[in-house]
Amino acid sequence: MAEMPLRTQKLFALAAIVLLALNLRTAVGSLSPVVNYIQQDIALPIVTIGLLGVAAPLAFAISTSLAYRPARRYGVELTLVITVLAIIAGHLFRALAWDSTSLFVGSMLSLLGMGVGNVLLPVLVRKYFPNRIGQISSIYITMTAISASSGSFFAVPVAEAAGWRLSLGQWALLAALTLLPLLAIRANSTKEVKEPKLEGQKAIWRSPTALAIGVVQGMTSVFGYVSFAWLPILLIEHIGASEFEGGSLLALFAIMGLPVSLIVPVLADKYQRSHSLIVYFSATMGSIGALGLLFGPTSLAWVFVACLGLGPTMFPLALTLFNLRSRTRATVLAVSAFGQGVSYTLATLMVFLVGIFREVTGGWELTLWLLFVVAAGSSIAGIQLAKHNFVDDELS
Repeated sequence: MAEMPLRTQKLFALAAIVLLALNLRTAVGSLSPVVNYIQQDIALPIVTIGLLGVAAPLAFAISTSLAYRPARRYGVELTLVITVLAIIAGHLFRALAWDSTSLFVGSMLSLLGMGVGNVLLPVLVRKYFPNRIGQISSIYITMTAISASSGSFFAVPVAEAAGWRLSLGQWALLAALTLLPLLAIRANSTKEVKEPKLEGQKAIWRSPTALAIGVVQGMTSVFGYVSFAWLPILLIEHIGASEFEGGSLLALFAIMGLPVSLIVPVLADKYQRSHSLIVYFSATMGSIGALGLLFGPTSLAWVFVACLGLGPTMFPLALTLFNLRSRTRATVLAVSAFGQGVSYTLATLMVFLVGIFREVTGGWELTLWLLFVVAAGSSIAGIQLAKHNFVDDELS
């Protein structure tokens, strides 16, 4: 086979990055808005709803360990092809679910694939666009935000028009389209130049910068996955919102990530001093959102939800820092796996804890206080990131 011209290869790589990013949250935001529709066919007790809510961060935490070795052994492209096949299978499986167990299994399968994609996308950016990290990160992080908002925005209208099964299963088509550019760059990928390997992921614990990135990613994960799992129900029970309003406000929460996804990666790439300032802004907005829903008027709920949505401004920062604070692609992979592993493990615990809070107290006040503490506490990462250190240097 004739070798693909470099320009064409980069175009296919960009298409693969964009399409893959559009798939990375479709299984997350599309489920909670249609829970009531699913319950008409399948029994879903509150504990099961909690397990489905915790499925996303749990799968993402597990997948960080699944991504590292195959990517180094078989290459990023082949690993991502298998990842997309898993996403497709998961979407279809949960669309055909006959009970709560099959719904959970299908969700976990698609989410595990998405979790591997979370880890490997920064590596793909580094491989094909090493001199345009800020710009390409901005594009793919924006596409990820669109993925999150699309899943929740289209969930109820499609369920109303064609049923919840099509609402959940429709995203398999988008995943299938992603295979086309991935297979193209896989067929034309050059042999990897082996880079020095870190002494396993345990070494990352010795890096204060990697720990700070983990805290940054952790805050965004807690806010994101607690909201995707519980925000519609919280708004319905806490402020008396309708089901449509709950789904729409969840979409607003997700949409707030769009402008910051465009701005933050470019800003972080050009101005190192902005790293800590972005952390402080994110912590402030998250705190205002949580306190506003606790004490503010219900008529301003959309304002406070918008502030909650600006809380995870650290999300595009964390994904960009995987590259900006690493000197080699091997370090990018290790920091990405470590940071996302820590953050999604924390998010898993918090989503589960929120379910317990709801069962024990019958309300949502304790959950909102928890979000406030997480937001305010995450500001400590800004102190370390202000030092502008590289992970590689801290481990040498």
